[in-house]
Amino acid sequence: MSEWFKNFFSTEHAKLRDMTFKEKASYIWEYYKIPIIAAVVVLIVIGSIINTVWINPPKKMYLQIAFYGGYVDDSAISAVCGQLESGIMTPEDQQDMQITGASFMNNSGDPQMDMMYQQKFAAMISGNELDLLVTDANDLDDMVSQGILAPIKGYLSDSLLSQLSGKLLEAPDENGVQDDYAIKLDENKFFDAGGLPTDGMCLGVIVNTNHADNVKSAIEYIYTTLYGT
Repeated sequence: MSEWFKNFFSTEHAKLRDMTFKEKASYIWEYYKIPIIAAVVVLIVIGSIINTVWINPPKKMYLQIAFYGGYVDDSAISAVCGQLESGIMTPEDQQDMQITGASFMNNSGDPQMDMMYQQKFAAMISGNELDLLVTDANDLDDMVSQGILAPIKGYLSDSLLSQLSGKLLEAPDENGVQDDYAIKLDENKFFDAGGLPTDGMCLGVIVNTNHADNVKSAIEYIYTTLYGT
């Protein structure tokens, strides 16, 4: 094998020796473009991996909010998530972590699109990617009966629980057992200030959230800090 390489490079060197630069470039591209392209692709992939893993790794998730219902403007979601980051995360947290929101329509007028959103919603819940849910209060019973939401009181401090008297919403679980699963969002100043719908909406906690402590901080901020209940 070493002898083959030696003869190969010797032959190629002889061919290239008397060519002009333009002729060399044309010859190399004509006969070696596939390995050149393959090498470039490999370098790009390796560079991307190095950038993602070591140089600019993506931020970890601090919290993700799902907006399930009608149309919600993406810029408004981003603004609200940014305000929440400023309110409950330390500067050190913000360097490595983020709060994001995802919108899922269920009444777009296009059954196929609605189905796509519902499948994405279910997949993100199964993947433990969602934490808080904003939805129409009329859909609360369905959400609870499907096992999507956790009882809300476990995420409220004693002081906040007393402040939210009259704002908690009950629903029956799959066994018909009633409990408080959401908080009314009507006229909530935090979401109103961000331009998001609140009338007839409610806020609940996804049952398999991986960020329970962050969820508690977010709810406390949304209903008390700066804005009040």
